[in-house]
Amino acid sequence: MYRIGFIDDDNSLNDVYAKRLSRKDIELCFVDDCDTMQDVVSWILDAGIKCMIVDYQLTNQYNFKGTELVAYINAELPDLQCVILTNYKDTGISENLVIKNLFYERDIFEQGMDSEEFQEFVNTLKQATVIFDNRLKRHLEEYEQLKAQKDNETIRAIDEERMISIYKVLRAYGEVDDIPAELLTSSVSKQMSSILQSLNELIDKTE
Repeated sequence: MYRIGFIDDDNSLNDVYAKRLSRKDIELCFVDDCDTMQDVVSWILDAGIKCMIVDYQLTNQYNFKGTELVAYINAELPDLQCVILTNYKDTGISENLVIKNLFYERDIFEQGMDSEEFQEFVNTLKQATVIFDNRLKRHLEEYEQLKAQKDNETIRAIDEERMISIYKVLRAYGEVDDIPAELLTSSVSKQMSSILQSLNELIDKTE
Protein backbone atom coordinates (compact mmCIF):
# COMPACT_ATOMS: atom_id res chain seq x y z
CA MET A 1 0.00 0.00 0.00
CA TYR A 2 0.97 3.62 -0.47
CA ARG A 3 1.92 5.09 2.93
CA ILE A 4 0.74 8.69 3.29
CA GLY A 5 0.68 11.02 6.29
CA PHE A 6 -2.14 13.33 7.32
CA ILE A 7 -2.18 16.28 9.70
CA ASP A 8 -5.34 18.13 10.75
CA ASP A 9 -6.51 19.99 13.84
CA ASP A 10 -9.84 18.14 13.69
CA ASN A 11 -9.73 14.32 13.83
CA SER A 12 -13.49 13.76 13.75
CA LEU A 13 -13.40 12.46 10.16
CA ASN A 14 -10.11 10.55 10.32
CA ASP A 15 -11.79 7.14 10.19
CA VAL A 16 -13.87 8.16 7.18
CA TYR A 17 -10.83 9.46 5.29
CA ALA A 18 -8.76 6.40 6.16
CA LYS A 19 -11.48 3.98 5.05
CA ARG A 20 -12.07 5.73 1.72
CA LEU A 21 -8.38 5.83 0.84
CA SER A 22 -7.75 2.26 2.00
CA ARG A 23 -10.12 1.16 -0.76
CA LYS A 24 -7.70 2.81 -3.17
CA ASP A 25 -4.68 0.96 -1.71
CA ILE A 26 -3.56 3.93 0.39
CA GLU A 27 -2.63 3.64 4.06
CA LEU A 28 -3.39 6.92 5.80
CA CYS A 29 -1.27 7.61 8.90
CA PHE A 30 -2.21 10.44 11.25
CA VAL A 31 0.29 12.80 12.89
CA ASP A 32 0.35 12.17 16.61
CA ASP A 33 1.97 13.88 19.60
CA CYS A 34 3.57 16.73 17.63
CA ASP A 35 3.71 20.36 18.69
CA THR A 36 6.23 21.98 16.36
CA MET A 37 7.01 21.78 12.66
CA GLN A 38 10.27 19.99 13.52
CA ASP A 39 8.24 17.44 15.48
CA VAL A 40 6.19 16.79 12.35
CA VAL A 41 9.31 16.24 10.23
CA SER A 42 10.68 13.83 12.83
CA TRP A 43 7.35 11.99 12.83
CA ILE A 44 7.44 11.76 9.02
CA LEU A 45 10.85 10.10 9.15
CA ASP A 46 9.96 7.80 12.05
CA ALA A 47 6.74 6.68 10.34
CA GLY A 48 8.31 6.21 6.89
CA ILE A 49 5.88 8.63 5.27
CA LYS A 50 6.35 9.25 1.53
CA CYS A 51 3.70 11.93 0.92
CA MET A 52 1.72 14.28 3.19
CA ILE A 53 -1.84 15.58 3.20
CA VAL A 54 -1.85 18.82 5.18
CA ASP A 55 -4.93 20.68 6.37
CA TYR A 56 -4.69 24.39 5.66
CA GLN A 57 -6.35 25.70 8.82
CA LEU A 58 -4.28 24.05 11.57
CA THR A 59 -4.43 26.93 14.02
CA ASN A 60 -7.00 25.37 16.38
CA GLN A 61 -4.25 23.03 17.56
CA TYR A 62 -0.97 24.38 16.17
CA ASN A 63 0.68 27.79 15.99
CA PHE A 64 1.24 27.51 12.25
CA LYS A 65 -0.89 27.13 9.14
CA GLY A 66 -0.71 24.27 6.68
CA THR A 67 1.05 26.31 4.02
CA GLU A 68 3.75 27.29 6.52
CA LEU A 69 4.21 23.64 7.48
CA VAL A 70 4.50 22.57 3.83
CA ALA A 71 7.14 25.26 3.20
CA TYR A 72 9.08 23.96 6.21
CA ILE A 73 8.79 20.32 5.11
CA ASN A 74 9.92 21.28 1.61
CA ALA A 75 13.03 22.89 3.11
CA GLU A 76 13.85 19.89 5.33
CA LEU A 77 12.73 17.08 3.00
CA PRO A 78 12.69 18.51 -0.54
CA ASP A 79 11.72 15.19 -2.14
CA LEU A 80 8.59 14.67 -0.04
CA GLN A 81 5.50 16.01 -1.81
CA CYS A 82 2.65 17.62 0.16
CA VAL A 83 -0.91 18.48 -0.81
CA ILE A 84 -3.10 21.00 0.98
CA LEU A 85 -6.66 20.15 2.00
CA THR A 86 -8.75 23.26 2.60
CA ASN A 87 -12.04 25.10 2.64
CA TYR A 88 -10.09 28.29 1.92
CA LYS A 89 -8.43 27.45 -1.40
CA ASP A 90 -8.16 30.98 -2.76
CA THR A 91 -6.74 32.31 0.50
CA GLY A 92 -4.11 29.60 0.67
CA ILE A 93 -3.09 30.02 -2.95
CA SER A 94 -2.69 33.78 -2.49
CA GLU A 95 0.03 33.21 0.12
CA ASN A 96 2.32 31.88 -2.62
CA LEU A 97 3.92 29.28 -0.36
CA VAL A 98 2.53 26.23 -2.18
CA ILE A 99 1.78 25.92 -5.90
CA LYS A 100 -1.93 26.04 -6.65
CA ASN A 101 -2.27 22.59 -8.24
CA LEU A 102 -1.40 21.03 -4.87
CA PHE A 103 -4.51 22.55 -3.24
CA TYR A 104 -7.65 20.42 -2.96
CA GLU A 105 -11.03 21.41 -1.59
CA ARG A 106 -11.86 19.43 1.55
CA ASP A 107 -15.07 18.20 -0.06
CA ILE A 108 -12.93 16.00 -2.34
CA PHE A 109 -13.68 13.24 0.19
CA GLU A 110 -17.38 13.71 -0.44
CA GLN A 111 -17.00 12.91 -4.13
CA GLY A 112 -17.96 9.48 -5.42
CA MET A 113 -15.30 6.79 -5.13
CA ASP A 114 -15.13 6.45 -8.90
CA SER A 115 -15.61 10.13 -9.71
CA GLU A 116 -13.02 11.80 -11.89
CA GLU A 117 -12.22 14.36 -9.16
CA PHE A 118 -11.58 11.79 -6.43
CA GLN A 119 -9.57 9.53 -8.74
CA GLU A 120 -7.39 12.47 -9.76
CA PHE A 121 -6.75 13.18 -6.08
CA VAL A 122 -5.83 9.54 -5.44
CA ASN A 123 -3.55 9.44 -8.49
CA THR A 124 -1.76 12.57 -7.28
CA LEU A 125 -1.06 10.96 -3.92
CA LYS A 126 0.17 7.72 -5.48
CA GLN A 127 2.36 9.50 -8.00
CA ALA A 128 3.91 11.53 -5.19
CA THR A 129 4.99 8.35 -3.37
CA VAL A 130 6.40 6.84 -6.57
CA ILE A 131 8.40 10.01 -7.19
CA PHE A 132 9.69 9.90 -3.62
CA ASP A 133 10.80 6.25 -4.02
CA ASN A 134 12.57 7.01 -7.30
CA ARG A 135 14.39 9.98 -5.79
CA LEU A 136 15.35 7.83 -2.81
CA LYS A 137 17.04 5.39 -5.19
CA ARG A 138 19.00 8.24 -6.74
CA HIS A 139 20.06 9.41 -3.29
CA LEU A 140 21.25 5.89 -2.47
CA GLU A 141 23.45 5.91 -5.56
CA GLU A 142 24.83 9.33 -4.62
CA TYR A 143 25.44 8.20 -1.04
CA GLU A 144 27.39 5.14 -2.20
CA GLN A 145 29.58 7.30 -4.44
CA LEU A 146 30.28 9.77 -1.62
CA LYS A 147 30.91 6.94 0.83
CA ALA A 148 33.52 5.50 -1.54
CA GLN A 149 35.22 8.90 -1.66
CA LYS A 150 35.25 9.03 2.14
CA ASP A 151 36.69 5.54 2.38
CA ASN A 152 39.43 6.60 -0.06
CA GLU A 153 39.99 9.81 1.94
CA THR A 154 39.31 11.95 -1.13
CA ILE A 155 36.04 13.51 0.02
CA ARG A 156 35.66 17.27 0.53
CA ALA A 157 34.13 18.65 3.70
CA ILE A 158 31.05 19.97 1.86
CA ASP A 159 30.51 16.57 0.23
CA GLU A 160 30.90 14.84 3.57
CA GLU A 161 28.12 17.01 4.99
CA ARG A 162 25.98 16.11 1.99
CA MET A 163 26.70 12.39 2.52
CA ILE A 164 25.64 12.54 6.17
CA SER A 165 22.47 14.47 5.29
CA ILE A 166 21.52 11.87 2.67
CA TYR A 167 22.40 9.04 5.04
CA LYS A 168 19.98 10.27 7.71
CA VAL A 169 17.07 10.16 5.25
CA LEU A 170 18.11 6.81 3.77
CA ARG A 171 18.43 5.32 7.24
CA ALA A 172 14.92 6.51 8.17
CA TYR A 173 13.50 4.58 5.21
CA GLY A 174 15.60 1.46 5.78
CA GLU A 175 17.81 1.90 2.72
CA VAL A 176 21.14 1.75 4.61
CA ASP A 177 22.45 0.09 7.76
CA ASP A 178 21.49 1.78 11.01
CA ILE A 179 24.69 3.25 12.46
CA PRO A 180 25.23 6.55 14.28
CA ALA A 181 25.66 9.26 11.65
CA GLU A 182 28.61 10.65 13.64
CA LEU A 183 30.64 7.58 12.70
CA LEU A 184 30.55 8.69 9.07
CA THR A 185 32.64 11.80 9.67
CA SER A 186 36.29 11.69 8.64
CA SER A 187 37.49 12.82 12.07
CA VAL A 188 35.74 9.94 13.83
CA SER A 189 36.88 7.47 11.17
CA LYS A 190 40.49 8.54 11.69
CA GLN A 191 40.11 8.18 15.45
CA MET A 192 38.68 4.68 15.00
CA SER A 193 41.52 3.73 12.64
CA SER A 194 44.07 5.02 15.15
CA ILE A 195 42.46 3.03 17.97
CA LEU A 196 42.36 -0.13 15.88
CA GLN A 197 46.00 0.33 14.87
CA SER A 198 47.01 0.76 18.52
CA LEU A 199 45.10 -2.39 19.45
CA ASN A 200 46.80 -4.34 16.68
CA GLU A 201 50.22 -3.15 17.84
CA LEU A 202 49.38 -4.14 21.41
CA ILE A 203 48.26 -7.59 20.28
CA ASP A 204 51.47 -8.04 18.29
CA LYS A 205 53.58 -7.21 21.34
CA THR A 206 51.77 -9.73 23.54
CA GLU A 207 52.06 -12.61 21.08
